[in-house]
Amino acid sequence: MIKKINIDILRLIASFMIVAIHIYPLASINEDVDYIITRVIFRIAVPFFLMITGYYILPKATQNIATLKKYTVKILKLYVISMLIYLPVNIYTGYFNNINFIVLLKDILINGTFYHLWYFPALIIGLWINYYLIKKLKLKTIYVLFIFLYVIGLFGDNYYHFIENISIFRTLYNSIFSIFDYTRNGLFYTPIFIYIGYIFNNKKNTLTNKKNLVYLFIFLIFMTIEGTLLYLYSVPRHSSMYIFLIPFSSYLFNFAIYNNNGFNKKIRNLSTWIYILHPLFILVVRIISKILNLGILINNNLINYFMVLTLTIMFILFIYKVNELIKNRQ
Repeated sequence: MIKKINIDILRLIASFMIVAIHIYPLASINEDVDYIITRVIFRIAVPFFLMITGYYILPKATQNIATLKKYTVKILKLYVISMLIYLPVNIYTGYFNNINFIVLLKDILINGTFYHLWYFPALIIGLWINYYLIKKLKLKTIYVLFIFLYVIGLFGDNYYHFIENISIFRTLYNSIFSIFDYTRNGLFYTPIFIYIGYIFNNKKNTLTNKKNLVYLFIFLIFMTIEGTLLYLYSVPRHSSMYIFLIPFSSYLFNFAIYNNNGFNKKIRNLSTWIYILHPLFILVVRIISKILNLGILINNNLINYFMVLTLTIMFILFIYKVNELIKNRQ
């Protein structure tokens, strides 16, 4: 009997994976192993976030659009706060030096103004696409459409190497990349995973826990093989989208909701802020390393990872505590 786990703990683990994706913690030990773990297996993290949103938000939203509007405002607030947090970094790095209004607008609405902030506009776009299509089309038709969009995304991501020398496809994808930095976005990437979460909310689970785990590990193996072959024999434009990511993430999510014993808002908020703040603490650790002349903090990726993660969590908990003290005094 598998002990049930709080789904927000799994969300927190997913946030740890995202930090690892941006630091490559095992690269100092073995770059090949690090790639397979962080840029293949850990790619499950973002789909897991998206499926949770689809599972809990979209069913309510399709019944009452006010729910979707309220959630959209909540995500927009987080996005604006995140952009403001990274504004000084953008200024320091010269982000605004050679940027025109159109590029800035595309970054705000699609690509994100910092490398991890793409998630917020992509989440909003994916949610609203799902909302309108669920209202208009049959569920199977939507699934086929989202798979088609995901396939387009695949060939602009991990599989770009296979079509980049074909004239018609090169022209098509050059047009896509003139708008999107990557096909990992709100049109090609997020809709399918949000939709899978929605579907799981609307269907009865017919799999036993043991069978689900068997399928989960089978597709984990398949995706690992896929990612390894792509790594060895091609040059991915990016490494977010895999063929077997869809079934792998589906069975992982099915396992998560089947074994969910409740929720914890504090843990949920912690995972959100880890996602938002960890790039800032990547910079903080670099500054600390330079001031204290401790090169090991950045030269050893594993130490760097734990340092960034620890400081990020400590800062968030400190802010929580300060906020709590202020409320108590009031």
